[in-house]
Amino acid sequence: MEALPRPLLQADEALHDLFVRIAFSRYLNPLNATEARAAFRSGSSPEPPFRYLPATWADPELRMLDALAPPDDHPLGRLLCMSIERARLVIHALRDRSPAAFDALAVAASWYPTEAELELARSESYETDTTEFQLDAAALKLALELALEDRDLHGWVVELDGVMSARVLVDGPKKLLRVNGRARFRERDVRKLVAHEIEVHALRSAAGSRQPLRLFATGTPDSLTTEEGLALVAEERAGVISPGTGWRQGVVVRAVSWAREMGFRDLYERIAREAGYGLAWGIAQRLKRGLADPGLPGVYAKDVVYYLGQRKVREWLAAGHPVAHLYVGKVGVDDPIQQWMAEGWLTPQPVPALFTADA
Repeated sequence: MEALPRPLLQADEALHDLFVRIAFSRYLNPLNATEARAAFRSGSSPEPPFRYLPATWADPELRMLDALAPPDDHPLGRLLCMSIERARLVIHALRDRSPAAFDALAVAASWYPTEAELELARSESYETDTTEFQLDAAALKLALELALEDRDLHGWVVELDGVMSARVLVDGPKKLLRVNGRARFRERDVRKLVAHEIEVHALRSAAGSRQPLRLFATGTPDSLTTEEGLALVAEERAGVISPGTGWRQGVVVRAVSWAREMGFRDLYERIAREAGYGLAWGIAQRLKRGLADPGLPGVYAKDVVYYLGQRKVREWLAAGHPVAHLYVGKVGVDDPIQQWMAEGWLTPQPVPALFTADA
């Protein structure tokens, strides 16, 4: 393999260091979700009065990104330029908290569902999971720690975190799994979250860290849809995907289009008519999180990647592409993985037994 240009490696390292310094999710998720929900549901506040950590670091980090100069005559340099621009859009969204900033991010990431995708989402059959929640966050934390140890993911840590919308989150650059300390879990969730969070997110990040560019550990620009889609396919392969996942994710996809035109309360009521009040708050909060005024039309549309990604990864694998190509790091099914391997920019990495047991 020809040595990668030094300016490329320097810019790649600087972008990775940004992801190590700043946990974006801490600035995306409201600090007071429980209190805001109580105020909203009591009627004392017309819209949930979400509060956020201020992104005081945004302007210095934007200047840092502006100073990066990866060579745009190198294929990986152009790829890194796209990743830098995507990071810039995320920072603008967290700094400005405006519908326009979140819209720019969604357009660049191709998160808005097409009419064909909305129609597919509308066709999902209703199903729900009635299994009882039996485990607390501490029990899940221990199970994840054991799973990391079993997979030789040394240096990875599991922490309880109270400022999260998700139940579990993987922060690859920090080698960290965060578990929502307020969440409760089903017995099946242990195997489900090991398959989803460790067998996909953690292992792909670890594999990427062994490649020449850090970008393959943090994720290529369009890898997120593949990342979350593969995680749901892993749940399927492990036989632990929750009943009704397709239907619930279909509601989320449709709710993204509603949120572009609705404030929080109207969105909440619209979701409730489709899926009940039990799901309405969680979906509405995730789609309106980050926005300074949730009462305005606007959406953080990232959650479509689960539904759309699962179908995209299924189709890619069904077409005969090897799953091993998705375990060289955090790459996407639309990336030229084979070409990058031929150039020596990616080398094969271990594939979890989940995908090789019946190969």
